[in-house]
This record gives sequence, structure tokens and C-alpha cells, in this order.
Amino acid sequence: MQLEGIFSALLTPFSEDEAIDRQAVGALVDFQVGLGIDGVYVGGSSGEAMLQSLDERADYLSDVAAAGAGRLKLIAHIGTIATKDALSLSQHAAKSGYQAISAIPPFYYDFSRPEVMAHYRELADSSALPLIVYNFPARTIGFTLPELVELLSHPNIIGIKHTSSDMFQLERLRNAAPDAIVYNGYDEMCLAGFAMGAQGAIGTTYNFMGDVFVSLRAYAAAGRIVEARQLQAMANRVIQVLIKVGVMPGSKALLGILGIPSGPSRRPFRKVEEADLAALREAVAPVLAWRESGRAANGLTG
Repeated sequence: MQLEGIFSALLTPFSEDEAIDRQAVGALVDFQVGLGIDGVYVGGSSGEAMLQSLDERADYLSDVAAAGAGRLKLIAHIGTIATKDALSLSQHAAKSGYQAISAIPPFYYDFSRPEVMAHYRELADSSALPLIVYNFPARTIGFTLPELVELLSHPNIIGIKHTSSDMFQLERLRNAAPDAIVYNGYDEMCLAGFAMGAQGAIGTTYNFMGDVFVSLRAYAAAGRIVEARQLQAMANRVIQVLIKVGVMPGSKALLGILGIPSGPSRRPFRKVEEADLAALREAVAPVLAWRESGRAANGLTG
């Protein structure tokens, strides 16, 4: 259970020409440390990994590991369409100092369920790091409960990133595989995930308000559900605006508002307009007030 907790699905800073801004990585990682989160999930959807080359993804994994080593737990998302590419990124993650890998199911082509299951078994067999399966039915093939339990029977598959609103499946999975780590994936229902037994959470908005979710988790663990719901509601007001603005470019804009420039998202993501920035500043203001009040210290004060 050393990998449980709150992980930001780390964004990737870009310069205006859409190249990865490798000089900005240190400040971004420092900010994550300052939020008090447990670790970072690098190279996933929030990191715009599917808009990057394999070399870019490998370089970014290295940069984040160098900046976060000894300060944050490190999970590398190595998911690709081709199994051989995922295996290559897995080897790179192990050399870079990550504690685990994760992979979304191969997508775009209509792969059969046996093909997808074989893909994960090959990753698990070949990796020097433990594997976390990424269950994201809104974007890829969705797994049944028996399929997830079967995958978790592999000695090198330790958990599931459950990016799904199916809380029934999350609870049944925790019941069927009690030794596995289950991470809630949708930020807007983080509290629901913890209520159903998740031991961790991985989310985009944790990049800039991870401390809110650290405190939410502490309140939930202490049975202080009213306070936890208040934090979830505060976060959801920000998320509601992000959905209108665009989650990826809006999240980067929010980091910029907080003094951590991370540039634009890669096209075809839209650019953030001035009206968007105004809406984002208004939405995040309660989070900043909460943070400045000192209530973010450990989730059990105030």
C-alpha cells in the first residue's frame, strides 16, 4: 500500500511553439510538493501524452523523475496503441526511477477483449515495475468486473485506475480484490470513490488544488463527511468552469494564475481567452481563500 494516496495527473508544460518546456518542469514539480500530495502520475491523458512522440514522452518521464526523486511517489503512464511502444516506455520508466507503471488499453482499432488482456499480461510479464491497469470506459474498452479480477490475479498487476462513474463496480472490485490498490479517477466524484473504498485518487485538478483533495481524504478517513462534502463542492465549482473552458487548456491557465506558467495546450486544443481567465479566477478564489486561511494544513483543523 505504499503507492496509495493523492496523485496529480501531471500536466506537461509547453512553450508557445508547442515544444515541451523542459525548463519549467522543476517549478511545476516543486509546486506539487508544496501542495502536500503523495505523488505524480506522469505521461497520461492530462499530460497530453497522446499528442507527443515516444521520444518526447521518454524525455518528460526522465525530467519529472529527476525533479521529484525522493520527494514524490512516481507512477509512469506508458500506455500506447502498440504493445512494443508501451514496453519501450516501461523500460525507460524503470531506468528513470519510477515506482510503478500504468497503461490505458490500446485504442482506436477495434481490438478484441482477448487481445487487450494479452497486451496487459505481456506488459506485466516484461516490466520490472508493478503495473496499474487504467480502466477508462468513456475513452477505451471498458472492463467487466471478472476481467479486472483476472488481471489483478497476475502477481505484477497491483491496482486499477478507475476513471469511471460506476461506483458499484469500484466497491465490488475492492471486495473481490482486497489487496489491490484502487484509485478513483474522476476528480468531481473523489469523495464518492473514497466512500466506496478507494485507497487513492489520480486527477487533473490536483495539479493546482491537490491540497484540497489531501484534506478531503483526511476528512473522509476520519468520518467527517460534512467537511469532506464541502471541499468536494468547492472543487466541483472549479471543475464546472473547467468543463466549459476546456479541461486541459483551462487547467494550464489556472496554474499560470497561481504563478506556475505551463504554456498552452497543443493544438487542436483551443487557446484560453480573457473571458475564460476571468471565469477561472472567480472559480478558484474560494480555494485560494481556504488555502490562505490555513485550513489546508492537514484536513483535520478548523
